Amino acid sequence: MKKKLTMILLAAAIAVSAGACGKENQKDSHTQTDGGSADNKTEQSEGADPSSYDTDQYVTLGDYKKLSVTLPNDYKVTQEQIDDYALSMAQYNAQPAYKETNKKKVESGDTVNIDYEGKKDGVAFNGGTAQGYNLTIGSHAFIDGFEDGLIGKKVGQTVDLNLTFPENYQSEELAGADVVFTVKINKIMEEDPDAKFELNDEFVKQNYNYESVEEYKKKVKEYLETTNSSSKETDTRKEVIDCLQEICEVTIPDEMLNTRVEEAIEQFKNRNCSDGTTLADFLEKNYNGMTEEAFQTDITKEVQTNLTTELILEAIAKKEGIKLEEEAFQDYVQQQMDVNAYKSAEEFYKSGGSDAAAGEAYERKIFVCNQALDMVVENADIQYGVVPDESEEK
Repeated sequence: MKKKLTMILLAAAIAVSAGACGKENQKDSHTQTDGGSADNKTEQSEGADPSSYDTDQYVTLGDYKKLSVTLPNDYKVTQEQIDDYALSMAQYNAQPAYKETNKKKVESGDTVNIDYEGKKDGVAFNGGTAQGYNLTIGSHAFIDGFEDGLIGKKVGQTVDLNLTFPENYQSEELAGADVVFTVKINKIMEEDPDAKFELNDEFVKQNYNYESVEEYKKKVKEYLETTNSSSKETDTRKEVIDCLQEICEVTIPDEMLNTRVEEAIEQFKNRNCSDGTTLADFLEKNYNGMTEEAFQTDITKEVQTNLTTELILEAIAKKEGIKLEEEAFQDYVQQQMDVNAYKSAEEFYKSGGSDAAAGEAYERKIFVCNQALDMVVENADIQYGVVPDESEEK
C-alpha cells in the first residue's frame, strides 16, 4: 500500500477535509480538495508570499458568515465507551493468563514461574527480587545468562546464577557489577486460552496505582472527554474550511504556486535526503516505488489546496479588519517552543522558513488566518451528531 505523502503546509489549526456543508450557501460550481494536518508545524517560507498579492484580485468570497456545517459525531462520552476503553486498555497491559503443566524440566521456550533474589556483594539490590514471576526462556527479558542458566533445571530446584550486568546498564549502581541471583523454579507454565480476563481492584492497583476499578474508570472518562473535546475542535475547523473552499472562488497566481511547490520539494529533500540519498531512491524505498513525477503531482495538489485555504482566510481577515494580536501571538510562539522543545523563538521560526525572519513573517500571517477562521467558526451554524443524507449528497 502506498504511503500517504503529506506536506504539512499550514500551522496552528488550519486544515482541510471532506465535510458535510449546507448547500444553500454554496455556489453551483466548485472543486473540493483535501489538505494538510490540523496541529502540525508549517513547512513554508516567505517565497511568493500571498500577502504581497491583492487578495481581492484572486479571491471571491461567499457568504462566510452563514455557513451551515454538520458533523456525524456528537463527541459525547457514553458509559459504554468508558467501559469498553477501560477494558481494552487493561487487557492490552495485562500479562497472559497461564496454567500449570506437568513438565518437570526447563527447556528453551518454556514459561517458568520463579522466585528470585539478586544480591551484589551479598546484599539484595533494589528491583532484584520477585515471587511468582512468569519468565519465558528465550525472551531476553533478563540480563545475559539468567534465562540460559535455567535451561535443564528441574521444577522445585533452586539455583545460584553468577552473572554480570552490562557496562551500559541504566543503573549506575549495577552497571558492570558482578551479582548472584538465587532462583527457585516453582513450576512450568503454558498460556491458558480459556482464561477470561477480569478487570478488578487488584489489577488496577498493581498496574495503574488506582485503588479501585471505579477510580480507574473515572480517569478513563476524563481522558476520553479531553480527547473528544480536542477532536471536536479540530474536526469543526476542518469542516468549516471545507465549506469555505466550496463557497469561495480562488485563483492562485502561477508564480505563487510554482514557488511554493519548489520550496516544498526542497524542504522535503533537506529533511529526507541530507545523507546524500537521491530523491528518486528515497521515494523508491519509502513510498512504494513512487516516481518523481508522481511526487511532483502530489506535492502540487497539497500546496494548491493549502494556498486556497490561506488566500481565503487572508481575504476574510482583510475584509473584517482582523489584525494580529501581539500578546496572543507571543503566547502561541511560547506554546510551540514548549511543546516542540525549541530552545528559542529563533529556532522555532527557522523551522518554518528559509531563515528566522522568513519563518516569523509566515507564522504571523498564518496566526492572523487562524483569527479569521475563529471568527468564521463562531458565526457558523454547526450541528453535531447529524449523519449526512447520502442521497442528497449525490
